[in-house]
Amino acid sequence: MVQYQRIVTKLLEENTYVIFNEKNDCVIIDPGFGFELIDSFIQSKNLSPIAILATHAHFDHLAGAADLIDKYKLPLYVCDKDKLVVDNFDRAAGYWSVEARQPTVSHWIDCDDKQLVVRDFSFSIIFNPGHSPGCISFIIDNLIFCGDLIFKGSIGRTDLPLSSSRDMETSLKFFVNSFTSDYTLLTGHGEETTLYEELRTNPYLMRYEK
Repeated sequence: MVQYQRIVTKLLEENTYVIFNEKNDCVIIDPGFGFELIDSFIQSKNLSPIAILATHAHFDHLAGAADLIDKYKLPLYVCDKDKLVVDNFDRAAGYWSVEARQPTVSHWIDCDDKQLVVRDFSFSIIFNPGHSPGCISFIIDNLIFCGDLIFKGSIGRTDLPLSSSRDMETSLKFFVNSFTSDYTLLTGHGEETTLYEELRTNPYLMRYEK
């Protein structure tokens, strides 16, 4: 079983997750605008970062990636459907008036891929576009890192450039019927929750359960 730490980064209070194992290797998911916070935790646990994974390529989820790549020489995995989102990184940084560099994506994940193995970490992958064209969820043990697909009591926005409410509806319907209810949802913003709880209380999800 892996362990994880949620780190709430600056700007839009985006959740960064550091997943680590008994060897102290770690994978960083969605490193937001808060390199110092992320790196401080890594150092405090004496962890060895081996990769960065992005649930999607929006600016707030990758603002800290370039600094982490520079320091630890890490590969960055992003879905290939979000290439245009990555290309607009600098424009988004300018909009928010913050200094952050566009990270270099070393590995493009094919939207048809079902698994990603990074050394001893083996993730299942589900492609769930809607919030962005390349949104994906990473699953390991009973944990689902779902980015901005689902929040506690809500779902991700679909009024942004390149987002799609139709794709979101399809993704949600597929998602809620792909797992048993005991999975923990590690969301892109806000508190963690469970699929069981969201199927009981989240109005955006309740209608999709079989």
